[in-house]
Amino acid sequence: MTGWFDWVRGTRPVRAKGKSTQTVATFSERETRGRQSSFSLPEDSSVWEWGAGRFIGLANGTPFSMLPVYRYLRDAFPDISDAVWTWKRLCQTGYDIEILRASSDYAKVRAERLLRELDSRVNSGDRGMDGLLDVFYTSLFIYGAAAIEIVLSQSRETIHDVVPIDVWTVRFRREGGVLQPYQLHNGEEIRLPRERFIYVGLDRDGTNPYGRSMLRSIPFIAKIQQRLIEDMAKATHNAGWSKLHVRYTPEEKQRGESIEAYEQRVRGNFDQLRDKLNGLETDQNLVTYDNVSVSLLRGDQHAQIFYDNHKAIEEQIITGMHLMPILLGRNYGTTETYGTAQFEIINRQVETVNRSVKRILERLYNFELALMWGEAEARVNMRTNRTVDVLREAQARAREIANTVQLRDEGFLNHDAAAKLLGIG
Repeated sequence: MTGWFDWVRGTRPVRAKGKSTQTVATFSERETRGRQSSFSLPEDSSVWEWGAGRFIGLANGTPFSMLPVYRYLRDAFPDISDAVWTWKRLCQTGYDIEILRASSDYAKVRAERLLRELDSRVNSGDRGMDGLLDVFYTSLFIYGAAAIEIVLSQSRETIHDVVPIDVWTVRFRREGGVLQPYQLHNGEEIRLPRERFIYVGLDRDGTNPYGRSMLRSIPFIAKIQQRLIEDMAKATHNAGWSKLHVRYTPEEKQRGESIEAYEQRVRGNFDQLRDKLNGLETDQNLVTYDNVSVSLLRGDQHAQIFYDNHKAIEEQIITGMHLMPILLGRNYGTTETYGTAQFEIINRQVETVNRSVKRILERLYNFELALMWGEAEARVNMRTNRTVDVLREAQARAREIANTVQLRDEGFLNHDAAAKLLGIG
């Protein structure tokens, strides 16, 4: 069986005719005879080489049916919904467009106008580029991937629209050594144009083309959390809350009073007391004779035990969403240094994601400018989140600039190298 696999994959050694020795091709011979590609094989090589053209699956055998489950978790669990919302707001820092290498002043003005019109035209006009990025970030932090398609005008001279694609319908297949995207719709396989299809996968696993959702580690913990809350509700309902217990002791029977009259008098006093209690306001006090006693019955509540258990589950969800407690409305009393370090790590992830967004925006804008009259190039500068200590950041930046200027004045750097070192060149 092993030899048959080697024969199918083309790695079985060749035997010379009439000889018992094996002839092995040298590295240079294999390189010249084989196709121009890497010698290493992707994880799904058994599928695309002799697997009847099946689609590549998600990493670690995750079924595609889990993708709609992630959306359900976002809608049904407050902590997960808040985490996705927070990641979106952290990444939506805004950006600035810079027109470079314009052939003339008129070409620069025209390029700026074309890009403004493109921003308002994409996403089918629904909030334009801001709306498209909102959908993009939402998909990225729920499914671990986001996809868009560039739609050209009928004359194919400009971008007519840029539309988001539901990533749970996207599949990949290796054809001719490249990844070919498809979309599944009503049981049909729609071949998507690779040159106009943009797919971003977050935390990709090895050679697998799909992104990996942060919510992949959440379902089990979320199930425990909801069961804990459900049990708490049942226990609270069973134990109840604190109540007033009013005990009425009937008066003694008067001399010469019949049994019927005594029972009627006691029943009347009891009914009168009950009516008074039913109409008692919250800020009113109860005044009675000695034969009426009032005590407080406390429900058997274990709020602290529930809080500790629920907090432990919350921490697992916060960790799975790669956030810090304060960003989800929790305060567990961490030090300022620890909180600052956490926020810096989160901002690095934000910058990583926004670098991908920057490349996508530059691709869209430069594609639009490539067909205009005149020449111009667009560069996108993504804004960043402000740090916790703005003053300390400003002082560090001022010192960095001073050191770079000193290096330039001493002749160790020229002006262009100094600007590049400061990130402004």
